[in-house]
Amino acid sequence: MMKPLFRASRGTPRRPAYLSIAAAVALMSTLLVTPAVSQTSIADLAKYDGADRMQKLVDGAKQEGTLTIYTSAPVDDMTALTTAFTAKYGVKVEVWRGSSEDVLQRGVAETRAGRYTVDILETNGPELEALTREDILQPVSSPTFKQILPSALFEHRSWVGTRLNVITSAYNTNLVQAASVPKKWADFLNPEFKGRLGIEAEDYDWLAAIVKTFPSEDQGIDFFKKLASTNGLSVRKGHTLLTNLTASGEVPMSMTVYQYKAQQLKQDGAPLEWFGIAPIPARVNGIGVARHATHPHAALLFYEFELTDAQAILAKRGFTPTNISLFPLPEDLKLNVIDSKIVLDEGKKWKKVFDDVVAAKP
Repeated sequence: MMKPLFRASRGTPRRPAYLSIAAAVALMSTLLVTPAVSQTSIADLAKYDGADRMQKLVDGAKQEGTLTIYTSAPVDDMTALTTAFTAKYGVKVEVWRGSSEDVLQRGVAETRAGRYTVDILETNGPELEALTREDILQPVSSPTFKQILPSALFEHRSWVGTRLNVITSAYNTNLVQAASVPKKWADFLNPEFKGRLGIEAEDYDWLAAIVKTFPSEDQGIDFFKKLASTNGLSVRKGHTLLTNLTASGEVPMSMTVYQYKAQQLKQDGAPLEWFGIAPIPARVNGIGVARHATHPHAALLFYEFELTDAQAILAKRGFTPTNISLFPLPEDLKLNVIDSKIVLDEGKKWKKVFDDVVAAKP
């Protein structure tokens, strides 16, 4: 059962029959100031394009003082973002973290119950697309959109991609020689890799993206059937876990890791190297503003922050930012950006293929 974030008080204390002059003055000051924030609907604020837009968001956010984010991002990555945001604007951030599925389910459940706690939902593209279809996210108009990678922007404008999770392969450099690293998908069939390959347990959208690069879907599926039956695949839950297992040597080579996490471990000294076979599949991770956000100014300010200042933080941590005006994609990086809508619409089909072909026990 989902625990409530706040406990209801058991009783309401009796109020004094009068207010002191100081208290009355404070109350009048509050009444005179708060309407400027509260009377602006989030829909109006989200589409406001006046020259004073950012100042309006900053002033309102400081008055609101806080915001709440539901995210599936790793704790250390999100902490880096929220710490920088608070340092710049003085707005506190409450973070609740779960899996992408948890973020989706919690967002839907609370909205249906009329409980509006969350201001920002920050997670994987398919889950954000599902939240859009549930009418939980507020469409936003931002001047920053002109700087964003086109495949990270969507016509509905209910969410926007802030970074790409590039799905590459990785190997333990103590256990696999660089000369043996696959250059094409068929190279994974090399007998040298028998019993040495790992794959994440729910990467069915990655599988679909790879299969679609073959001359036909049947040929792509046949490749994975042959790979599973000859060399075998160790199926592990969680990209971070799989990357760590590769760094430790328990899984000598992983077919699906997030490039940023492999890069982080490599920079920390792990015997790990990542590689990709072009076009490399990439998931869009993004951000959306809750339609019923109780801190609309702070929510929209954080939204802008992730598309601008935070892009440098994400890049430093190994992510691929979507603000290509600030961080152009390398010319030699050929990506296959996975369409979140297709994942939703064809997800059952490809999950069944993945479970039957890749994750099935021999």
